[in-house]
Amino acid sequence: MLDWFRGEIPFQHPPLPSGQVMSFDPDGSMEWMSSKRLECRSSHETNIMVKSAGGTGNGFASSLLIDGNLSKFLQGHNVFGSRDMNLLVLQSFQKFYSNFEEHLDFYSNPEMTEARIKKGDYLVKMFDVNSLFDVGNDQSVESMLHSLEMKARTRTGRALRDKGTLYLQKHSRRWALKMYNKYRELMGKGKSHQLPDHLNEIGLEDFVKGKIRIEARFMSLELKDLNLTHGYHFTEQKLDELFNTYLGRMEMNAQFQLIDESVLKLPRPIQSSYKLWEQGICLKNMLPESTFYRHRKQLLAHGIDITLMCDKENRSNVVPFRKVIEAKPVSIPQWAHDQGLIVC
Repeated sequence: MLDWFRGEIPFQHPPLPSGQVMSFDPDGSMEWMSSKRLECRSSHETNIMVKSAGGTGNGFASSLLIDGNLSKFLQGHNVFGSRDMNLLVLQSFQKFYSNFEEHLDFYSNPEMTEARIKKGDYLVKMFDVNSLFDVGNDQSVESMLHSLEMKARTRTGRALRDKGTLYLQKHSRRWALKMYNKYRELMGKGKSHQLPDHLNEIGLEDFVKGKIRIEARFMSLELKDLNLTHGYHFTEQKLDELFNTYLGRMEMNAQFQLIDESVLKLPRPIQSSYKLWEQGICLKNMLPESTFYRHRKQLLAHGIDITLMCDKENRSNVVPFRKVIEAKPVSIPQWAHDQGLIVC
């Protein structure tokens, strides 16, 4: 899906009533003056930032700057969504216009701007495109992120992890990758990521459980070098190609361990014994005899015999990261379309 977007739309209009920011030299001379960004809110209580830019010479602005998460602005969530850039920009512009129609009416021609957006005739300055990949459960997602933190890198350096999110090229002015546990983000305390009340408990939380979100960000310098600067350059196929190409720039020799759901339901002491056994430790010499046989009995019910050494050569729950991302990304469920949760 297409997530965050920053761009400039040709749109002649009276400047938005947002105020001005000015900079002055030490001697009091004004260096520059710029309009402030204005918040445009949707019915989902989410927002994007808009700003008048340019000039026509008769007091009108010549373009509109848009900066924000278009999927969340239009849908109220960004669990899944569209990769049709023109569609998202068009509907965001229409919502913006309805919010400021009283100020813009009689002085602008939104139909002309809408026709240009449909053709992709607008400037693209930055965007995020992402996919969800299913690894089974929450603990397996965390196992994958931990492995990538230790081993993943690009030619400019290794991965960095900050507050649960894994970054590659975090400080690059060209492009970057980030990966995180979408379920934990959605259920976290940060208000900016929580679902609006009307979208709670309709299935979105359960859908993202056990899924890792991988996101690629493309910035202006990289887009100019690729000669991809306008909306008409970005078909859904092109966005897929860009995502896969830049994800492929990460060294993906990391392996992570899938966590069996049945093991997760065991009491924590049994889980601990299982993890030690997996590492090749002889539990019979470590645990009291009664404890060893009690744990063995519970684990035998899951086909695990801790009296035998763990066969590390044939562990089917150790998975290469590449195997996960080469699998098809998670598709949008039909119930999301049926409930109108997708921009279309």
